[in-house]
Amino acid sequence: MLTIKKPKYQIIKEDLSNLILSQHYKRGDRFFTESELIEKYQVSSITVIRALKELEKEGYITRKQGLGTFIENTTKDRLVHFSYNSPTRNLQEEIQVLSLTKGNNPTYLKQLGLHKSEFYYTLCRKRLIDGQPYLYQESYIPHDFILNPEADLSVYNSLYNRFFVDYNIQMAKQPFSQKTDIKLECPSIVRDFFKLASREPCVRQIKVTRHQQTGRILEYALVYKHWKFFSTEIQSSHF
Repeated sequence: MLTIKKPKYQIIKEDLSNLILSQHYKRGDRFFTESELIEKYQVSSITVIRALKELEKEGYITRKQGLGTFIENTTKDRLVHFSYNSPTRNLQEEIQVLSLTKGNNPTYLKQLGLHKSEFYYTLCRKRLIDGQPYLYQESYIPHDFILNPEADLSVYNSLYNRFFVDYNIQMAKQPFSQKTDIKLECPSIVRDFFKLASREPCVRQIKVTRHQQTGRILEYALVYKHWKFFSTEIQSSHF
């Protein structure tokens, strides 16, 4: 069987990355100098520089001219698949649009990147699964992304469809950030809808969606889910 010998720079790079991942270092610590590595591994400067460049490319170290080499990251990032397990498959989901109202609360103006003289619309919806309360959502949308605020509320059953029909924006393809946490203190309207007992938790998700080209905030959403319907799954990319 043919054995392929690893190049020296690769062996050095792997040895050093293992050293960094062993938590021998913390971020900001000074790393070996080139001369120290040449002496340590008894190799040429070209080989050491190649190994250091690979470490820098993978985010382990940062090299500052005239200052030296420093630890940048002591944990190895891994590509994983993360998903929320949907409880709606094969079940009857009902969406109720409660209201679409105009607002100018400074907190949400700031979240949407709007001037204090501007305004936004708040779209409130709730969802039930087989008649059971599942989700309550408040979507804050800049005024210029609601084409017809006087339209029947039913046209806002799907906000993503509204963005596509009115503005040719595919919301599912826009960059977003999302934070999920567990709240013991839920808004009263959420607690009443979910029929939660005192101190019974709910799941809160804060999602911000930006326009891919302009960077404008398209939606700032506060989503509350009943804890009974919430679960997540994480898998490494090679599982």
